Amino acid sequence: MRRIKINVLGSDYYIKTDADEEYVREIADYLDDKTKDLISGNLGVAFNVPRPLLLAILKITDDYFRVKKEFESYKKRVEERSGRLAEIIDASLSRRDIFPPERG
Repeated sequence: MRRIKINVLGSDYYIKTDADEEYVREIADYLDDKTKDLISGNLGVAFNVPRPLLLAILKITDDYFRVKKEFESYKKRVEERSGRLAEIIDASLSRRDIFPPERG
């Protein structure tokens, strides 16, 4: 475990984690951007977020990032498979043109 310093809503927090530092900063930046959007009238004012709440929000944001990554991976696999399936169907249809089904 190592300590990583993050900044959310103008306040610094230290998080102990095994996660990649770059990834933790990405989550913290995303969280900071989203919360700033919600409280845009109060920009420039530092907010102290209770530590348990901050940790919960970071965990929820991490869950969101992981699900989003899994979805993108799933979507890519589906697109690849559907493309291959379309190629198989097209090849099958073109072979039928060469060898039409026999009529009995």
